Amino acid sequence: MYKVIIFDLDGTLIERESSWETLHRYFDVTDRDVNANLDAFVNGHINYEKWMELDIALWKTKDPNLSHVHDAFSEIEIPTETKAAITRLKNEGVKIYIVSSGIDVLAELIGLQLGVDGVYSNTLDSDDNGVLTGSGTCAVDPLQKHEAVEDIAAREGVPLSDIACVGDTKYDISMFKGVGGKFALNPKHQELIDAADASFYNIGNLVDHILE
Repeated sequence: MYKVIIFDLDGTLIERESSWETLHRYFDVTDRDVNANLDAFVNGHINYEKWMELDIALWKTKDPNLSHVHDAFSEIEIPTETKAAITRLKNEGVKIYIVSSGIDVLAELIGLQLGVDGVYSNTLDSDDNGVLTGSGTCAVDPLQKHEAVEDIAAREGVPLSDIACVGDTKYDISMFKGVGGKFALNPKHQELIDAADASFYNIGNLVDHILE
């Protein structure tokens, strides 16, 4: 039995687009501008922190603040089967963490509702009045998620072999480095399927496999 299970958030624990995409839609940003920033990151022209800054800048005409961010995420719900699956794992004494390269407002909200043991995600910087400053604090680079995994291992005092990681895209493959369990849930990319020990399309089936 794994002592710790780490889940990605968007598309894994919740059946949603990424939190960044949710905010782009909320602030009426064009796909062209979003894709230009993404391409620059994927092609290695900018790092993830710079990508965050450029994406946040796409919202500036709306004078964004944290209340807007909370409003954008207000209708997101956790699937019933996800709640049940996480409860089963917790009842077996498994520690649960979320590691997301999305935004902390949503990740922490979901983490609180699920009662997880910790959340790693990225922050939108704001001033004392909640107005976004245009920068972000990058705690989880999607290409370096193993750094968060290693931090969790140290925090919990367990070897990586006692940890399982679960994701849905190729950007979650970095979580698999050195861990005992590598699982794809509702996988979007063949690369993830190839890197995983097993793939599942229902979180209940994943938990059945882990607890068997």
